[in-house]
Amino acid sequence: MGTTGKIAIVIVNYKTPALVIDCLASLRAEAAQSDLAVYIGDADSQDGSVEQISGFIAQEALTWATCFPIGQNGGFAFGNNAVVKKYVLPDPDIAFVHFLNPDTYIHPGAVQALVSFLQDHPKAGIVGSRLENPDGSLRSSGFRTPAPWREFFRGIRLGVLDRLVPQAAIKIERLASSQRVDWVTGASFMVRRRVLDDVGLMDDGYFLYFEETDLMTRARKAGHEVWHVAQSRVVHLAGQSTGVRTGSQDDQPPARPSPFWLRSRSRYLRKHHGPLARMRANILFLTGDLLYRTHRILTGRPVRNPPHLWRDYLNTGRYDGESS
Repeated sequence: MGTTGKIAIVIVNYKTPALVIDCLASLRAEAAQSDLAVYIGDADSQDGSVEQISGFIAQEALTWATCFPIGQNGGFAFGNNAVVKKYVLPDPDIAFVHFLNPDTYIHPGAVQALVSFLQDHPKAGIVGSRLENPDGSLRSSGFRTPAPWREFFRGIRLGVLDRLVPQAAIKIERLASSQRVDWVTGASFMVRRRVLDDVGLMDDGYFLYFEETDLMTRARKAGHEVWHVAQSRVVHLAGQSTGVRTGSQDDQPPARPSPFWLRSRSRYLRKHHGPLARMRANILFLTGDLLYRTHRILTGRPVRNPPHLWRDYLNTGRYDGESS
């Protein structure tokens, strides 16, 4: 199916030129079949990224791609906004904006699948790809809105409660088919141009994490649906573009949350659930964690928590400018 309107693919690079080059190579077939342009903004990498990526573009005659410096590393939202302001907003022919992480590569048809879904579903304003590991196994792609009440269930981590209250989980498990969700991962998602005109760009007050959640929450409040599209398959090499990894091995405790994540979580809760939302969320999360610890100790199993968990959550105010 052909597209109606031009597609802009927006990528922000920070010291990952090899990943960007691999991502560009995976987009060749899409560029041959669609009216698209790829804009790569470099966030002050200072490692020759612009020259390396631009050299690859020239060598391979990728006339649909351009790489340029955006002047500073202001975070994920700032970088994407800089690209959108420079190349997307001035071009009225652009109807779809595809935000794509540099640590991704696409399966053939992934971009067109997002466009086709938007064309077939007029109420859909934002659509996200099915994310996979390199071996084809599923990664988390669709989610429910973060809210203070859900923090209790995130803290207690009790299987019986997860089964009794499945809607409490932020992550939607085993998301193998297309369905409507609250938000999709920022690694690969497409927005109608008119949604950005309606609700604005990403909030660059988030340096890293929650910026896509915030954008999609605002979009849903304005009446635009958010969908996970299973036909758009994208491989995500998670953590390689940021250097921050939140996963862990089964025999190791979870990774300690970064200050970026804590700060962004606090900003999101305060922005969408009120000034006391962070406090309520922390009380519920830590209450759940206390019950989790008690249950593990009574059943003779190890407590699998990241180090300094309580200190980090109680000090969240120090990260975001609030009082503790």
